[in-house]
Amino acid sequence: MELQVTSGPPQQLAEADNSRTYYGEQERLLALQALDILDSEAEPEFEDMVQQAARLCAAPVACISFLDETRQWIKAQTGSWLPEIPRARSFCARTLQANDLLLLDAMSAPALFAATPLTYHDTPVVAYAGYPIRTGEGYVVGVLSVSDVVSRTFSPEQQQFLQLLAQQVSQALALRLARRARLAAEASVQRKQAFLAAMSHEIRTPIHGIMGLSRLLQESFITPQQEENLAIIASTAENLLNVINDILDFSKVELGKMELERVPFDVEATVRDATRSVQHMAQKKGISLQTLVQSPGALPIIEGDPLRLRQILLNLLTNALKFTEEGQITVSVEVQHQDAAMVYLEFCVDDTGIGISMDKAEEIFRAFDQATSSTARRYGGTGLGLAICRSLIELQGGRIWLEGRPGQGSCFRFSLAYPISAARPYAEAVLPPLAPGLLQGLHILLAEDNPVNKLLATSLLQTWGVQVAIATDGQQALELASSHPYDLLLMDIQMPLRTGLEVTADLRATPNPNQQTPIIALTANAMPAEVQTFSQHGFTDFLIKPYHEADLYRLLVRTLGRTDVAPDLPQPTYDFSQLGRLAHDAAFIRKMQQLFLDTVPGQLHALKSAVSHGHWTTAGQLIHSLKSTYGSMQMAEAIRCLQRLEQALQPPVTAAAPLMSLLELLGAITSRTVELFADHLRQPLPDQPPPAA
Repeated sequence: MELQVTSGPPQQLAEADNSRTYYGEQERLLALQALDILDSEAEPEFEDMVQQAARLCAAPVACISFLDETRQWIKAQTGSWLPEIPRARSFCARTLQANDLLLLDAMSAPALFAATPLTYHDTPVVAYAGYPIRTGEGYVVGVLSVSDVVSRTFSPEQQQFLQLLAQQVSQALALRLARRARLAAEASVQRKQAFLAAMSHEIRTPIHGIMGLSRLLQESFITPQQEENLAIIASTAENLLNVINDILDFSKVELGKMELERVPFDVEATVRDATRSVQHMAQKKGISLQTLVQSPGALPIIEGDPLRLRQILLNLLTNALKFTEEGQITVSVEVQHQDAAMVYLEFCVDDTGIGISMDKAEEIFRAFDQATSSTARRYGGTGLGLAICRSLIELQGGRIWLEGRPGQGSCFRFSLAYPISAARPYAEAVLPPLAPGLLQGLHILLAEDNPVNKLLATSLLQTWGVQVAIATDGQQALELASSHPYDLLLMDIQMPLRTGLEVTADLRATPNPNQQTPIIALTANAMPAEVQTFSQHGFTDFLIKPYHEADLYRLLVRTLGRTDVAPDLPQPTYDFSQLGRLAHDAAFIRKMQQLFLDTVPGQLHALKSAVSHGHWTTAGQLIHSLKSTYGSMQMAEAIRCLQRLEQALQPPVTAAAPLMSLLELLGAITSRTVELFADHLRQPLPDQPPPAA
């Protein structure tokens, strides 16, 4: 090993040494600044440490100090009350220079002890021991010290105690930095969520107006050219909405807030449904779109999230359609392995498009990345679709990969494992045609500040025979609602002067003609964290912009109970398969149905009474009991209604009106179930003769 000796004139060596000292001190001061500890409030953790140091070292004075450019600032101390000491008169500055345990007494450093202001009950200290406090990177930012007013030495054990306590202070500083980093990260997340909420609102609001007015114009007398132009406008708005939805989905995954359902579903039906959804796009481009299912009808019913599987397939299909000009796209699913409990599926979306080079096989799954820089210019898109697919698949324990054939097409494969379900898939409600005239004669207050959205909502409501009063800001909405009774209030959330949340809170809290009137929140913020709180703020329900006119119509009909049989309420379905072998015992099922008739209507009546009288604890207990009953029969619509009731009961409960609306819906479901069960019980058992006349 060769020893490197620095040589040169003494002046150059001194300058080099001073330069190193200067830059080292600057780095040390930056490390101290990062702690944000100077001039901070007292903290019990550090106070306890100086008490321990004084006790273990049998010293009357102990300090935890930090040194900046000019001073020794004392964070915690016992036996002394000095807030700070000039650095030139500081023992701790000498400890910083020593970079190790420093022992001093009045005999060895008389000038320093004569200059120090450190005393104990006005008696100057004459003995000192200090140990450096280091950051995780090794910078000395402070000192833990003990001092005495009598000449003495500190034993090896006491020196060891001092070192160990200084290391504890260093660990406390490391935790302090970690907490600051966590708080900074949380603040960053909150800023990001606030930005996404604002972006969603600012973009969804005009999109809602564009899409809604386009639909209204398409229903008027227009020329074929105008109809084509309106279709282009609507398609463009839809594409922009998809971009916003992609960004929000990616954000939810990134923040760990993407929630997965776990329900029984038919995987073959889900794959075919996703393919049908883009069939019109394929036909427009002249591309053949095929679905291949291994042994059609033989795939088991599985348990998982069908909506997220459909979203993955749609992302891959729209991606394939974007990059395929001719040929075909094939969607396939096959079983890789199956046992008694699980089925392992492999899905594939294969196209004959431009293909992707395999050296880009990893890059394309990263957010905002595309295969080449020209891809976004030619084909558009955000570069989020594949990143969302990968995140959703990995969230479910699967993986996705590319089999690329540049110039010949691409094949995206992904694998997912699902539990096999013994239950039947939930049947999706098929909404019947809208019954006309159900809203005729209603008087509704519309609180909306956006002129386009105000025009759209007013046009729709007047078409349905509704009398509309309009408020263009929150203050006007509050004044109108406080002086005139309405059948329902449509309340935009973001308004000038007062927000929809503030107006609704005031209306629910003070006596007025609309204290119990249903209030529907209209919001362009699709962030779940906000919309899930609407029921707690006194809203009866909500509608996210952009919404279709049919969604608004059905929501108004259901909320106001304008028909004995709500047009969007499907025939109640039930399933006893969770009972195992008892599900095939006809006599036992009849007992279950009779038990439902004997108990559930009474429980529902008690629940309505508890809600109307504000007995929230009793209401919560009854909801829990009813969830168990409906859950045993797998009545999805009733369970969803009870879940929303549970959410609305989260404190603080501002009003009973939103709860009563949900109870009316639950009552309609229960009444129709009672009719079905009663009719079934009137029929004799298959092995019994009918009763004698």
